[in-house]
Amino acid sequence: MARTRSEIEDLVELNTGRTDKSTLIQSLCNSALKLAVTKHAFHDSFCVCDDEAITEDATSVDISSLTESDVAIGSIIDIVTARIVEADGSKNAVLSMKNKQWWDRNVINPEDNQKGWPVYGLHFGSNIILDRPSNSGLELRLRVSTVPTFTADSTECPIEVLDLFVEQYVTAMVYLSLGMNDKYISWYLLALGRNYDRGMIGGTLLACIDKDKGSGAEDRYVERGTTNMRGGGITVENIISGHDRYGEIDTWY
Repeated sequence: MARTRSEIEDLVELNTGRTDKSTLIQSLCNSALKLAVTKHAFHDSFCVCDDEAITEDATSVDISSLTESDVAIGSIIDIVTARIVEADGSKNAVLSMKNKQWWDRNVINPEDNQKGWPVYGLHFGSNIILDRPSNSGLELRLRVSTVPTFTADSTECPIEVLDLFVEQYVTAMVYLSLGMNDKYISWYLLALGRNYDRGMIGGTLLACIDKDKGSGAEDRYVERGTTNMRGGGITVENIISGHDRYGEIDTWY
């Protein structure tokens, strides 16, 4: 069971000897969570979004108002998996997400491509850009990583494994606000490691990331159509227009 925000605040006050920083501490708890999820997509930050309808002939889908079970989802850090599904059927296919460099080399103008099932997508601002005009009756299904927050003092740390990191990071930032740099540095290094400012994560945050990876969070990449097989293998995508498995990806060993 993870500590609540109230319990973390009590610990920070014991660490610093200050009881007049409640508002700052509460804000810093959310800052600690945001920092952590920008470095690693923790399993507890995942949300399975409600399906978003794709307008026929559209080449983009607005994802600014995603919901999970009709509850609004917060700020999106990463698209974990994406699929195209039939609204009134059982067919579905991976939507392979690409970066801007790949997109500019291979797609350029989606409207020039043949209408059909989208195969590739690009996360651009509050939209998912599709590689072609969409057939009718299709929907976009996303699993995303979001920035969780503490909503009340009684809220347990939304990412269970991070409660110790949150305590250490907030303690460091409170000392920084007091101008007590020696103590700030000590707690900062404890939370983030000695080489964090050089781009190397360490300290308690690294331990939390390793723990989360050990819990199976990395298996999400398999759903993007990639493989981590050490023995080799290839993935083959069905691009036969009109085929009942169009867009499906099979792995051959």
